[in-house]
Amino acid sequence: MHGVRLTVWHQAVEWPDTRWALRDPATGPSQVQLVLRAGYGPPGAATPRRAVTETLAGPAGS
Repeated sequence: MHGVRLTVWHQAVEWPDTRWALRDPATGPSQVQLVLRAGYGPPGAATPRRAVTETLAGPAGS
């Protein structure tokens, strides 16, 4: 709605040296699971979505 885009930066958490540098030293030797970049940029391709009727199932047996 406001034109904000998200990008997953997977390479940063795949390399051990980079993953170690991303951690918060105050929390101990934990590991970063995901890096997201949020900001404004050109529109990207829309993510395909399934129809609600394809994803929701009714009560068992219906």
